[in-house]
Amino acid sequence: MKIATLSIVEDVKNRKYVMIRHQRGINKGYLNFPGGKKEEGESISDCVCRETLEETGLVIKNPVEVGYIEFAGKDFYVHIFKSTQFEGELLAKEDEVDVFWQDVDNVPYDLMRAADRHFLPEILSGKYVKRRYFYDENFNLTGVEDL
Repeated sequence: MKIATLSIVEDVKNRKYVMIRHQRGINKGYLNFPGGKKEEGESISDCVCRETLEETGLVIKNPVEVGYIEFAGKDFYVHIFKSTQFEGELLAKEDEVDVFWQDVDNVPYDLMRAADRHFLPEILSGKYVKRRYFYDENFNLTGVEDL
């Protein structure tokens, strides 16, 4: 079982989100929000804080869970958090991700994976999403169900 987090960091004053472009792995070239796998013995809230710091250089404060998704057949479970309080400056791990600020009114859904395009608009509009996604062996989305 792989448990992970996705971290939506919003600069409310400047109306921007922190986003990343993956530079390696199965998501290479796709845009998303920072996040990653939980380490053994780590709490889920510690995971979202650590992964956000590692991928962006930002220290987030008071992350709030805003969604939960599962990838059936991939044994992958993702807790989605949002933070509006943070410190630091963007500093990417360039061998892993490019990190940048994106206007909240111009989220590039067309550069995201199908599941992300499906659930993120709802979460960003303030809805709590709890959903399961189904993929085939070629990582094509084949089905969706609410939990």
